[in-house]
Amino acid sequence: MLGVVKVLSLLTTRVLIALFLCFLIGVTAGLVGVGGGEHRMPVLLYLLRLPVVTAITANLLIGFLTVLTSFFRRFQLGLLDGRALDIALTMSVGSILGAYLGALITGKISEKILKRFLAVFLIIVGFKMLLEPVLNIPIPSIHLTKALEVMLAILFAILIGVISGILGVAGGEFRIPILIYVFNFDVVIAGTTSLLVSIPTTATGFFKHNMMRHTSKNVIILAVVMGISSVTGALIGSTYVVIISKEILKMMLGIILLLASMRMVTKP
Repeated sequence: MLGVVKVLSLLTTRVLIALFLCFLIGVTAGLVGVGGGEHRMPVLLYLLRLPVVTAITANLLIGFLTVLTSFFRRFQLGLLDGRALDIALTMSVGSILGAYLGALITGKISEKILKRFLAVFLIIVGFKMLLEPVLNIPIPSIHLTKALEVMLAILFAILIGVISGILGVAGGEFRIPILIYVFNFDVVIAGTTSLLVSIPTTATGFFKHNMMRHTSKNVIILAVVMGISSVTGALIGSTYVVIISKEILKMMLGIILLLASMRMVTKP
């Protein structure tokens, strides 16, 4: 009897720790404009000990709730302009297709090679983001025609959507640097734009994984509970994004990218 009580106590402790960590990840996600999936995966895998594919599916659901909350709070604060909305809607189309394909081919391609490639990308961009405000590194200005802008938006959206579907993340860590360095958005508008694109991306990825029976009723309930904690944090982070300086936000994003790259090269 005592053994059962001890096991239940450990499980409860793990869940409480997971909820607290999801809250902290949600705050950061709301500030920067990401879903927080890369940092939530270790919680799902190692703390709650979910199977890999199940953790990916749960992470997509939690990410969907997080980015939905963050976006609408930022939208209320007027942190989205007309051009950003156009690009976000264009990218959403490509992201839905990419996320569906990513979920469909999960386990059929070498995640190891993909993760190494993405880790290199995140390390390079992460260091640039982190050092840019300190060293005053100029951001190159790229002038795009409307047609080229649409083409690039769809292309990048499909690629990031595939990554999202395979790895179970919203893709903001990859999307925001592209929005900053290719489409010339500042870090706040880029974050809001990315959040809008992340909504259909995570929803599509979760729907496809769920259709493939990669989850269960109990896992969905757990994901919703953790989602509530993450949403609370995201609401706080999104509210204070207008107060924190863009230089600090950019440095925070740089740190997130570097941490995400570390996650890429570790075992799931």
